[in-house]
Amino acid sequence: LHARYVLQLLSETRRVLKEMPNITQLSTSYTKEITVCGDLHGNLDDLLLIFYKNGLPSEQNRYVFNGDFVDRGKNSMEILIILFAFLLIYPNDLHLNRGNHEDYIMNLRYGFTKEVSKKYKV
Repeated sequence: LHARYVLQLLSETRRVLKEMPNITQLSTSYTKEITVCGDLHGNLDDLLLIFYKNGLPSEQNRYVFNGDFVDRGKNSMEILIILFAFLLIYPNDLHLNRGNHEDYIMNLRYGFTKEVSKKYKV
């Protein structure tokens, strides 16, 4: 995705996240399930497999992603782009919890900063 569109996506995502509370209460039942995922670590194939097996996020198909979206794998940016796009479309049905790899120092140590610099040199 061109850097211009990534910046627009990041800007809009930031705006939406600022409006959301720090703690979100969720409840579920047998009739309204929720898929909980964690530790994608930049592995796009894992995210695509989750969506293939469980369906794409929607009002009827809610998700919680428990952090560690980035680092280690080579497609952290693509994962963030996909998750942020779904968050903007379904802000009440896709929830993103921050993990320890969503930290500046961890990003420097485990590769996300280098990935961003390589893919978006501007």
